[in-house]
Amino acid sequence: MTVSKDRLLSARQSLESILAKYDDICDASIKRLIKDDGVYSSQEIESHLATLQEEGRNLKIGIIGRVKAGKSSLINGLLFDGKEVLPKAATPMTAALTSIGYAGEFCAEVKFFNQDDIDDLKIKASIYDREVNAAIQRYREEHLERKERANRPLPDPKDELLRKKALREVGEDGALSAAADLYKRIKDSSVNVGELTDRRLLTANTVEELNAQLMDYVGSSGRYMPFTRELNLGMPLESLKGIEILDTPGVNDPVKSREQRTYERLKECNAAFIVSPAGQFMSEQDFELADRLSGREGTQEIYIVASQADTQLHSSIRRDAKGVLPQAIEILRATMAEQAERSLSNCENEILKSIAKNQGERLILTAGICEALVLGKGSSGDETASHAMGLLKKNYPDYFSNPDNLMDNLEVLSGRRELERAIEKVRSKKIQILEAQSDDFIEAQWRAFVKTKEAVLESLSGQRSEVENSDIEKIQERLSALNVASYKGVEASNQEFLDQIEDMHLRLPADLRSVIQRAMDMFDEKAEGAEGVSQETRRVEKEGVGSWFARKLSMGGYEERTFEIETVRPLPIRRSLEGFSRLMTQGLRECAEKNILSRRSALVSGLSRQLREVIGDENVDITRLKGVCRATVERILDFPSVSVPDLPADLAKSREIKGWGVGEFVEAAHSY
Repeated sequence: MTVSKDRLLSARQSLESILAKYDDICDASIKRLIKDDGVYSSQEIESHLATLQEEGRNLKIGIIGRVKAGKSSLINGLLFDGKEVLPKAATPMTAALTSIGYAGEFCAEVKFFNQDDIDDLKIKASIYDREVNAAIQRYREEHLERKERANRPLPDPKDELLRKKALREVGEDGALSAAADLYKRIKDSSVNVGELTDRRLLTANTVEELNAQLMDYVGSSGRYMPFTRELNLGMPLESLKGIEILDTPGVNDPVKSREQRTYERLKECNAAFIVSPAGQFMSEQDFELADRLSGREGTQEIYIVASQADTQLHSSIRRDAKGVLPQAIEILRATMAEQAERSLSNCENEILKSIAKNQGERLILTAGICEALVLGKGSSGDETASHAMGLLKKNYPDYFSNPDNLMDNLEVLSGRRELERAIEKVRSKKIQILEAQSDDFIEAQWRAFVKTKEAVLESLSGQRSEVENSDIEKIQERLSALNVASYKGVEASNQEFLDQIEDMHLRLPADLRSVIQRAMDMFDEKAEGAEGVSQETRRVEKEGVGSWFARKLSMGGYEERTFEIETVRPLPIRRSLEGFSRLMTQGLRECAEKNILSRRSALVSGLSRQLREVIGDENVDITRLKGVCRATVERILDFPSVSVPDLPADLAKSREIKGWGVGEFVEAAHSY
């Protein structure tokens, strides 16, 4: 069934109007259904269709998959003959969103996280630490209970073991632990966030020069690596003309702005290569990405890449193939195809079902490490590559011990030729793909819309059934009870809120005084010695009548006298004030964030407790009550942003000041 753009937009606008009109009965679960099913708003649909239909648009190819899946190795092999132009990410948290396109010179645009991103990470890191400490406390309490029940002495658990256990438990929330890790890297960095602009432009004469510069921004130990959000590379390579390669860090990102940007870029992909390690082939996360691309964005040109294939050619596959490399590769291909079909054929997504049944050229085996070995003519300084080469020589000596066929077999195993053929096939279908994707996107959005509509109807039918099958007298009684409870609840909530405000008023000044004192101590220490006294010799008039006559006759009447004058060196004071300003800004922000966290937590707990006491558990859905309290507190606790004034022009001096100017400068410094 073909759906027109107008029909999709009309249906989506109609749903938006109905949801807005009946907002009071469309609870959070219904709104979550729409978000989870990937139905875009009518405005987003129109905007995306306009983008897809832009004249002269590049074909955008997504390289998608988990970190450590081998995406960077694949791109390095495909575009740069195996040279490590794209440095590998240190962790899933440090992988930058990267796009590579054609340009007249080797260049890069680096985009950084802003202060809001870093503040958000800090809050998540605080929550992570709090949950780790809470878990440790819970383990200790559980141990004490076991001790009491056992009626015999039990050895106390070691703090180190408790902490490891807590880190494992809390670490299951990937985004939270990732945020804590990334924030620690930012905190340990020597970079002053205030000095970073939102972006930085790099240019180079060669790809090697560009790579050397990039190491500072996306290398595993690069100075700016923790702050890098996005990287846009431009290169004068023929292979990039008309296309743009997009390398994503994956979803479930600890940094919301980067995750949102990843989703935006995924939506732009006209074709995609989903990279999944052969040892953990087609995981749930890989499947989710494939489903999103085809089911929501309408991307149909999807290829599945089984990376790190060399690691799976040993043990049982080698035995079954009797050491014959081509046969081993075919056995591995059949195994991967079977796994892909098993993963994809049971899903509701028709496009993925079709790919599962007709894999053919859409399943590609690669071994990026072989590209590095080809570059080094069979050897490498990299320990992992050397180990891989050793295993290949040991298990397939006929193919990797003979210099005559070594390079050919490494190239076959690298999968580069298959990848190049797939890219060329996609490139040759560019016009057809771009023309078809608008229709495919409309169809995908229509399917998502129908699915959402049915789910919303089912949810509303359940609510309607509950109303129709209820006893109206009991509902009236409950409504009366709720009205009374509501009145009591308002009183209790207001009182709790006032108590919390009073508590904050008592605690906050002490926190602020601590921040100010810390900044003042730093200022005093650094500014010490800037003020001083110097001696200056001046020619002055001598006293007395004789001296007066001598001056009149130009015959003297003067003498040299030494004076002590006040001096000040402005530079150390100015630098101390700049440091003071930074420390105040940072300290006030930290103070505000700490109070926001503790107040939110205290308010949610306090409000929930007060409401349960006055309303009674029989009138309260406790889970929903906590959710409502949390949402309300999130809205009302909006602290103003903290800022400290810039240094005035009067203080922007560097040369030593003497005499009357000292007083003015010191007064301006004190005033600031």
